[in-house]
Amino acid sequence: MTRLNNLDSELAQELGDFPEDDLDIVFTPKECRTLQPSMPEEGVELDSHVRDCVQTYIREWLIVNRKNQGNSDTCSLKNKGSRKDFHKMLQKQTFESETLDSSDANFQAGPRPVHTLPEEASRTTLTSCDFDLRSLQPDPRLENLLRHVSAEEFERQNEEARRTNRHAELLSLYPSVDEDDAVEIRPVPDRPKEHLGNRILVKLQTLKFDIEIEPLFACIALYDIKERKKISENFHCDLNPDLLRGFLRSHTSSIDLSTQARSAVFSVTYPSSDIYLVIKIEKVLQQGEIGDCAEPYMVLKESEAGKVKEKIEKLKTQAESFCQRLGKYRMPFAWIPISLTNFFNLSTLEREIPEAEGLNGRSTSDKKATLLQARRFSERSLSSEDSYPVSNFKTISLTLSTFFKQEGDRLSDEDLFKFLADFKRSSSLQRRIKTLPGTLKLEISPAPENLGYCLTAELLPVKPFPENRNRPHKEILEFPIREVYVPHTIYR
Repeated sequence: MTRLNNLDSELAQELGDFPEDDLDIVFTPKECRTLQPSMPEEGVELDSHVRDCVQTYIREWLIVNRKNQGNSDTCSLKNKGSRKDFHKMLQKQTFESETLDSSDANFQAGPRPVHTLPEEASRTTLTSCDFDLRSLQPDPRLENLLRHVSAEEFERQNEEARRTNRHAELLSLYPSVDEDDAVEIRPVPDRPKEHLGNRILVKLQTLKFDIEIEPLFACIALYDIKERKKISENFHCDLNPDLLRGFLRSHTSSIDLSTQARSAVFSVTYPSSDIYLVIKIEKVLQQGEIGDCAEPYMVLKESEAGKVKEKIEKLKTQAESFCQRLGKYRMPFAWIPISLTNFFNLSTLEREIPEAEGLNGRSTSDKKATLLQARRFSERSLSSEDSYPVSNFKTISLTLSTFFKQEGDRLSDEDLFKFLADFKRSSSLQRRIKTLPGTLKLEISPAPENLGYCLTAELLPVKPFPENRNRPHKEILEFPIREVYVPHTIYR
């Protein structure tokens, strides 16, 4: 509008009037999942450009609706179906050879298509020879061409003019468009929102071994053995009784709310049968080899009396000493995997487009094709109509009674992926690896859409967040195996 107002009158007249009411501009506040938006800490010095970028995460949405833009689309949608039907009614086209004067520059000799309408097929056949251009009467002048008319009145007049002497079969002369080649009619997109993926809720309830001599901690993460990638951050959980937790009192002057969580919400964008929930058990760092530290748990039991009880008390005293000196540090102790195959709706997934392969060692064209395939796969997995949701499984309670002993020389993720691959192929892995007796009770269920008293991966409270509960849930950040094509709507 500013450009039009500043132009000279002649050029403005050529361009025509721009309808002032064509654009409907609305400011709406952004939806925020958390009580407070995720922003940098106060007092942090930010570059002016970075500061402006950060402001976009809390700025209102500017929504621009064009009122008159959809009229032509509506008309084309109406005609699409009729054109398809009338095209089937047309008779077969015939061609007639014409001989014209070579001096007539308006025509070229050659075959001309003759379109025969069903009603007039018996009466006339029109060809280009029937026209005498010099005898044709000029078109009538357009009345009120320069008179200003409101948009509503102008649209009403156009609608009446379009319906006057309209031949329903006219558009059927145009060949029908193959549906595969048709231009996609794109709906108005939803407002961008934070991507959450398929969410499962894991609640840890009990962790016990045959002897209780020291505090033990659970560390949970998701691994994809086919992609050989860790696909989530760690969730640390403290299930120790107050007596053993007291061993670390000198190192825990304050306890944050987030560290009390015993349930985690994991997100999976690309579900597959190769995803495992791996629960690692850690203990406070102490002297000696990892294997030697686990030995008492394999041979002693709390229920035995006599010398065994005295030995357990001695081990508990040693553990308390280690906790006082090295309570800030952890060491691996045991682990156990859980397959998530039964928690995803994989029947649809296996029928859809194949998963994109890794890009290593592929040509440039293959890389582009693979990236495009991954993008399509991502877009399909994120769409509301064609998503791969978590199956509507009921809450499942698991009781695990055997842990794999952590070997001191096999601590890397590569070793873990080899173990998981063997674990998937063969159930005899337990006979080849030393195990520890113990009990771990947990519960796996679909995460509700509005999970109350929950913290994000940035430890921000999610709505609703009642204050009368003790232990919050905690969302765990996902590391997708492939790119997720959605706009970034929050600051992390």
